Amino acid sequence: MSVRLTGNFTRLQSSYVTRLFPYQFSRFGFQIARQSTVSNPQPQNDKPIAENELGTFLAETIKAKGPLSLAVFMRQCLTNPHGGYYINKDPFGMGGDFVTSPEISQMFGELVGIWHLAQWMQQHRQPCRLVELGPGRGTLMSDVLRSSKPFRPFANAIKEIYMVEASPTLRGMQHKKLCGSTPLEQVSDKSLWKSVTNYGIPIYWTEDIRGIPNDGLSNFITAHEFFDALPILQFEKVLDDPGASSMLVKDRQSSWREMVVDYMVPDVKSQESQIILPNTTVIKSTEKSSTADAKPVFQLVTSKIASAAARIIPKSHPRYESLPPGSKFEVCPEAWDITEKLTSYIVPNEINPKRGGAMLFVDYGPADTIPINTLRGIKDHKFVNPFENPGECDLSTDVDFQALKIAATRHHGDHVAVYGPAEQGDWLHTMGIGARATVLAQGQHTPEGKKRVEDAYNRLTEKSGGAMGRLYKVMGIVPKSQPIPVGFGGDI
Repeated sequence: MSVRLTGNFTRLQSSYVTRLFPYQFSRFGFQIARQSTVSNPQPQNDKPIAENELGTFLAETIKAKGPLSLAVFMRQCLTNPHGGYYINKDPFGMGGDFVTSPEISQMFGELVGIWHLAQWMQQHRQPCRLVELGPGRGTLMSDVLRSSKPFRPFANAIKEIYMVEASPTLRGMQHKKLCGSTPLEQVSDKSLWKSVTNYGIPIYWTEDIRGIPNDGLSNFITAHEFFDALPILQFEKVLDDPGASSMLVKDRQSSWREMVVDYMVPDVKSQESQIILPNTTVIKSTEKSSTADAKPVFQLVTSKIASAAARIIPKSHPRYESLPPGSKFEVCPEAWDITEKLTSYIVPNEINPKRGGAMLFVDYGPADTIPINTLRGIKDHKFVNPFENPGECDLSTDVDFQALKIAATRHHGDHVAVYGPAEQGDWLHTMGIGARATVLAQGQHTPEGKKRVEDAYNRLTEKSGGAMGRLYKVMGIVPKSQPIPVGFGGDI
């Protein structure tokens, strides 16, 4: 299979490439072997792993306290105040490390806004709140508000907006995009900020979903490429006695072990790595005759003992516990918790027995299987070793959509219905992106302008190979009492 890559990588396209092409291991961890199908291969960053401040801190922590869970390592890499990836930089767009759908075209955010409008119309048309998790540069919310403005009843029903954002840098960019010169004020709670949008709507920023009021307002919630950046845990089911046996593997005693991040000189005595990567069975480490010159590096290893997480989480649902020995899986406990919590915001409560709302999740991941070994690093629109130079690349994983569905219905199954995941290309076409692209193209006065609209339309909806239209998925969660939502088989 031959795929030629040009332009800039989205996070997902990077993931797709890593699944297409072989992996090789070096003493510094795995590196992608780019073959001739990839344009202009670039060398990996060869800066020693612990040269940056965060890397030194993590290495010393591991030396003092032992290996870290993968979730702790990821969280430190992404949000540590003194070197986390998202804290002090703008990772989006052509000058960043990846491009997201709202940055490709206004059409994406406009259709997200129309989807929420349609859900509001199908319910009780009550006063509501817009919520966005991981708002990027604020582009998506800006497009949602603009597309809502012509529909005055809905626009007037929006009483406030909440943005869940941990990065001070991105918070500042979102404020400038949405509020212009209106000041951003810190509320008495140090983790809450307030301003007013260019449309006169009060807007708040919080670092945690717990900062969103769970009151009588209906909540229309969007999470675009939010769950993929949450820390995950990985587990492997190992044989308790790995020696030779005449018994079938599935019948032998086994238990779960957590995959943890250690800082050590790679063990080259064994030629088989501890990691089985997607679409591979056995990965061979680089053959070396001596470790005299080897330096310690961050690497993922199987814990020798069963951690508390390994004893509890795999037993949390049959889809994990039923896996045979030798299996691995990823789980994001935080995604479960957040989805459960958010679902409680769109169901009736004592304050408002008619309260409603809707949630729209857009991300990448398998539609109906459990993600396995999907952690990847992305920097400068290229895929890199996620364990090198902590804090200097984005980390993301595939989203387990079925886990989100389970979480949403676990305590509120009588009140909500989950639709999808649908492929992004299909969802956008159902929402009318073709007609919108035609209108935008007709409004362009140059061939270049028309071509930009066409290219954006194709990039968002194309479904061949590793295109966004196929690999990105859309999931909708709405009150059970309302009709099937548009985009998932229903009508506006």
